[in-house]
Amino acid sequence: MAVKKTKKLSAQTTTTTVAAGEKFAKVDANGKVTLIDLANLKAALLGGLNLNGMMDGVFIMYHRKSDDYPLMVKPHKWTSLQNAGETADGVVVVEGGKVLVVAPTEADSAGLLWSSAAVSGGATTTSDRVTAMNDWNGKANTASIISKSTSAAVTNTAAYAPGFCNLYSRVNANGKGLTAGKWWLPSVGEMMMIYANMTKINYCLSLISGATQLLENWYWTSTESSAAGAWYLDLSNGYLDGWYPKASGKRRVRPVSAFIS
Repeated sequence: MAVKKTKKLSAQTTTTTVAAGEKFAKVDANGKVTLIDLANLKAALLGGLNLNGMMDGVFIMYHRKSDDYPLMVKPHKWTSLQNAGETADGVVVVEGGKVLVVAPTEADSAGLLWSSAAVSGGATTTSDRVTAMNDWNGKANTASIISKSTSAAVTNTAAYAPGFCNLYSRVNANGKGLTAGKWWLPSVGEMMMIYANMTKINYCLSLISGATQLLENWYWTSTESSAAGAWYLDLSNGYLDGWYPKASGKRRVRPVSAFIS
């Protein structure tokens, strides 16, 4: 009598992807085995949940290469557009009547200084936490900070947080898009908006070629507390501090922009 050989699951190769056409075994209450494909398995597991609906409020922005027109699409539409040669400007977050574009990449992982020395001149300077959280003037803050750059207190080069954001650029195949001068260092309010939508933003970033994820780490803002210090936000726990030294403390830097041409 022939002996049926079985394979132990522990001896099988582990995979993290499912190829087109592969199916899964499904066993009913009577032990009958049938096969189910990935699409139907997803539908059964989600129980009618709409993944696209879960991504409401976030979009991927690009300047269409055929006419350089700014557009933003739902995340599930992006892969086919990218495969067709489109380049993402960034991830758009729409919340509370505000629209913010988060850059696909950020400064060096070691972080940047805010400035080379103590310097005043941003549009918003406050030592009050509530006032800082209500600061949505990142664009004006950055423009003012850049204008105050001097040889003694540098802010306007890519080696410093405001300058890095001001010089940041994302362009399509025609060299058009959110070019240098259209980005800024986010204010505390804007960085809070990013923190509140971090999971959805990171999902969108995962779809953009060459993009890097937001990390649970410290990020500079353009909201100042004094000539010597500026506010930063910890994206791991929401810790907000206003006295970190501009000229000696490094923090991560992620530029932001607007839905503009």
